[in-house]
Amino acid sequence: MGEQQVDGDLLLKLTEAELKEELQMKSSLTRKRFLRELTELKAYASYATCDPSNLADWLGSIDPRFRQYTYPLVNCGISRSNLPNVTEQHLNDDCGIETGFHRVQILNAAKDLLQPALPCDTSEPSQEGPDVFISYRRLTGSQLASLLKVHLQLHGYTVFIDVEKLEAGKFEDKLIQSVKSARNFVLVLSENALTNCMGDEEMKDWVHKEIALALSTGKNIVPVADKFQWPDPCSLPEDMRAVLKFNGIKWSHEYQEATIEKIIRFLKGRPSRDQSALAEGTAD
Repeated sequence: MGEQQVDGDLLLKLTEAELKEELQMKSSLTRKRFLRELTELKAYASYATCDPSNLADWLGSIDPRFRQYTYPLVNCGISRSNLPNVTEQHLNDDCGIETGFHRVQILNAAKDLLQPALPCDTSEPSQEGPDVFISYRRLTGSQLASLLKVHLQLHGYTVFIDVEKLEAGKFEDKLIQSVKSARNFVLVLSENALTNCMGDEEMKDWVHKEIALALSTGKNIVPVADKFQWPDPCSLPEDMRAVLKFNGIKWSHEYQEATIEKIIRFLKGRPSRDQSALAEGTAD
């Protein structure tokens, strides 16, 4: 592919015919395996730079697998605002969505965007929260956070991630309430994820705030580490040091399903807090 100068844009648009004729991938089994991996890549990818209306997560709310259709829809100029005007022919001919039932599901969901908002309910608001709140450092952890969200949704979990949910109102109030209402707190420990927390005695850093709140409210905290090294406990504010006592799960890109299964075991109530965790280096 390097010889053919296949960049990220072309990779997301590749068809089986192009794999066979242009890239000389003659084995049908090899093409099928490649397309399967490509479909997974499309479903888990972050489209933040090209998807201003966040079609990816709207599609994922219909079915997590539908995130694979984000790029062709965005390339056709489709956004949430004009989705209700899209027809099945557009989805088939212009966007290349070949599965008819998928087109029907997308169109039915698009019709809901035209429905007026329901009158405000003055009764006691529901205290039901998401199964999982994902905390992450945007600079280095956004891709893994998005990937974990899709994986967990595929396993039936409801997931909160601030990049898609906090669209209006007071950011701080909404974020605090989201942490409090979630049953589990997944902490993405990417490279330098806790660097800005060091010496943050005034709690100006958002990751610090989220961790301290999760600890004070007794959430089931599950750290997931990727290229992360634990800092000296003394460098962190006292109100968040206890997070170092939780067993960390090392993320494996090669064995994603096995890693997700381990995360799910922790989410199902198996204790993740362990005084020996830091010493054993389980999240190095």
